[in-house]
Amino acid sequence: MKLLSETKTLTAAACNAQMELPLQSLVREIIDAATDHANALGFGYDRLLANGNAWVLSRLCVEMQRFPAVGDTYTLTTWIEATNRHFSTRNFEITDSNGTTLGHSRTVWAGIDIKTRRSVDLTGLQSLVDMSLDRQCPVAPPARLRFASRNPTVTPYTVQVSDIDSNRHLTTARYVELAVNCLSLDDYDRCFPGRFDISFMKECRFGEALDISHSLDGSTLDVAIANSAGETCCDARIILTER
Repeated sequence: MKLLSETKTLTAAACNAQMELPLQSLVREIIDAATDHANALGFGYDRLLANGNAWVLSRLCVEMQRFPAVGDTYTLTTWIEATNRHFSTRNFEITDSNGTTLGHSRTVWAGIDIKTRRSVDLTGLQSLVDMSLDRQCPVAPPARLRFASRNPTVTPYTVQVSDIDSNRHLTTARYVELAVNCLSLDDYDRCFPGRFDISFMKECRFGEALDISHSLDGSTLDVAIANSAGETCCDARIILTER
């Protein structure tokens, strides 16, 4: 029960232009696997909702040697690393059909009160605390990012209905898509996202006007998404690896 593994086959309809699993789709699958494991262990959405709470993703990183290609079968395995009062850290390994590691992910989750949107104490979920597993995840934790470019490219964006999830804020995968779209198709033909980091500071709601600032320095793309009050909602970074 301390490990959950899900195996998938990548279809052509689910591929990007490079005939690979898109980064945003991998992030969706990471979140789905985390949800499935939490539900199986008894501290998923329904358990928290009964107390007026919900899970939210605070930080995430993905580091890949390569992405699954069309027709590939791959397995996503997840486990809980640790839980304290404010956060639960959950890790992932992505392997191919031969068991060869393709990459890893680290995620940091918080519980929030649905009404107040404030964090809640996780130590009351004893089953969650007991499910920590001493298993190696050989990538650095999600970085604490700060967008520092003085001359970024800024693109406006308004949050749409299709961007909103069950917590009624901008879904994680949409944040990833907004970051991915800051690079050109030629960039992805030459490179793939070898490392991706994202950290969330404020929620984005339906109808909000956002500014997406990005700057590419060599192989590193930095992205910041801010609301109309100038408050940073999230920072992201893509480090490109040549094919």
